[in-house]
Amino acid sequence: MNHIKLIGALALGLLAGYMAAIWMSGRDSESQPADWLARADGEYLTQGEFEFEMRQRAGMRPGQFHSLEQKQALLDELLYRRALVLRAREAGFDRLPEVRRSLDQILVNQVLQRDLRPRQETADIAQAEIEAFHAEHADEYRIPARRRVAMLFLALDEQADESTRAEVLARVVELREQALALPENVRDFGLLARDNSEHQASRYRGGVLGWVGDDDPARYSHPQIVIQTAQQLATAGEISEPISDKNGIYLVRLVDYQQQSVRSLDELADGIRQRLLRDRFVNEERDFRAETLAQAGFEIRPGALDSIEPPGPPARGSDDRRPPAMPGTAAGGN
Repeated sequence: MNHIKLIGALALGLLAGYMAAIWMSGRDSESQPADWLARADGEYLTQGEFEFEMRQRAGMRPGQFHSLEQKQALLDELLYRRALVLRAREAGFDRLPEVRRSLDQILVNQVLQRDLRPRQETADIAQAEIEAFHAEHADEYRIPARRRVAMLFLALDEQADESTRAEVLARVVELREQALALPENVRDFGLLARDNSEHQASRYRGGVLGWVGDDDPARYSHPQIVIQTAQQLATAGEISEPISDKNGIYLVRLVDYQQQSVRSLDELADGIRQRLLRDRFVNEERDFRAETLAQAGFEIRPGALDSIEPPGPPARGSDDRRPPAMPGTAAGGN
């Protein structure tokens, strides 16, 4: 175990005794508590502290600390711990930065739990606030219109002569007529795609490609002419006229159309409440931070930071001005 780990273990192991010693050192050394059990150099171990230790160790288990021997054993242990704390203070361990940080961190957590967390836990969001937020951010909850699209494709070589091109086009026209004659409950190309389409990925599912929005056709992996054509169709079951590009000739069918909509308040209320609560927690912490710093009244010596050299080389391409987290702590937290 290296020096830093040894000091850290000592700080954590002796914390309770150290905190008691710190508390006692702030009292008038001539003031003797009426319930003292032991004392040394004006510092006292009180009955209240002893009873606290008993409760921590025994809880409500029957038979604990009913004998004088058990109480004496606990007293011996507490006195030994207090003696270790005094010895550590005499050695100056309490002034080491790593020890001070460990102890400060525990004090910080105690203050946050006592003073900040209750303020956050009592924060609430009224229904009117949820409704106002939903109305104000309606665009965030808007679901764009989208189309479910099917395609039937016949390949055609770009160098094909006019006769071949006309023959393939005539076949596509005929397939369109057959598709229009499909039962009303078949809105894709059904078996026509399986038996005729040369688009292997979709032919066995009626030519269905999936959902397409009204955004940039280039974001889709399907032929842009197919996407552009689909975006012009508005009625479920509607079939385009034959269209073509360098790869062949297509028919495009609108399988389903969902109009633009806004997610309802009932659907979003819980999520909005959590979002507003999270913001309120952050605001409470910000206000608490400002209050605490104002009460402390720190004065910063001008230019003091200028002469302090950073521990490592500069980062490349980073503009993060927040201090990094200490080892073993969550980033940005206490």
